[in-house]
Amino acid sequence: MRRCNLTVVAPAHLVDRAGVSRAAYLVTTQLGWLFREQETSDIGIDAQIEVVDEADYPAGAPRRGTGRLLAVQIKSGTSRFTKSSELGWWFYCDASHIEYWKNHSLPVALMLFEPESEQIYWQHVNEETIVAAGNSYKVFVSSRNRLSGACRDELGIPARRQTDGGLVITKPTRGSSVRQADYELAGAIDLLVASMGKTLEEATPRDFRFAFAAQLRALYRRAGAPKVDVLSVKTGYEVAKLTAYLEGATHPSRGRVVAIVEALVECAHEKGIKIPGYLMDVRAWERMWRVSDRPGMQKIVKNKARKGASPS
Repeated sequence: MRRCNLTVVAPAHLVDRAGVSRAAYLVTTQLGWLFREQETSDIGIDAQIEVVDEADYPAGAPRRGTGRLLAVQIKSGTSRFTKSSELGWWFYCDASHIEYWKNHSLPVALMLFEPESEQIYWQHVNEETIVAAGNSYKVFVSSRNRLSGACRDELGIPARRQTDGGLVITKPTRGSSVRQADYELAGAIDLLVASMGKTLEEATPRDFRFAFAAQLRALYRRAGAPKVDVLSVKTGYEVAKLTAYLEGATHPSRGRVVAIVEALVECAHEKGIKIPGYLMDVRAWERMWRVSDRPGMQKIVKNKARKGASPS
């Protein structure tokens, strides 16, 4: 009897499909958001996720779509979890992928699917999370960023930051500013201690101050990297001191942080550069400064990071 030639199905293809399906399942059931797979012409984005409004709706009632979207790249397989640290995993990619993600019209999130546990871990892809690694790049995916209902606020932040005509759609409240500031600083700490081969528990007050300086430098770059002597004129602070603040050699006072942030935002406006609303929220910067300055508050951020890593 003649045997038919059957089409071979590669195991890697099955794992990839499992990753996309699992992401779709978790996004819809755990987050209550919309998942739209991009089935054709995929060159770096596998799906789009639409944030669904949860506010002021009773349990079981229909929610409202927001039109706020995330572009998602899903990578699957055990090989994605080999470049590890105690806090998570490094994902390596080439420059072409990084440029594509950075220039995408939507904020991009990277998701890693672990077949054995059927868990998915995520990270936003932006200037703060992309790290140069020789001729390639890498992005750190924290083990605390497990795709579940507990990550709804953090995962949706870039989508909610999208603007119309340069104006932020929703003005942040004090509570959202605090949550956002803790999330931003915790992310910076994750990157810092992972690059040093340390755990979050081993993070010192000095590490927190360096992480805060990294956030300040990120705002400086977004504002077009103005000359430090221009900042000196706007703030009244010496060039040497401003340089030390940006490098993390010296920790500025709360008042100086506010003045520097306001000066950088002014520089951005003068150049016609749009700064996201969360970076102009002085309350968020004051919160990050207090955490970076006070060991007691650093324990709070560490506890939040541990809670985020635990099952919901």
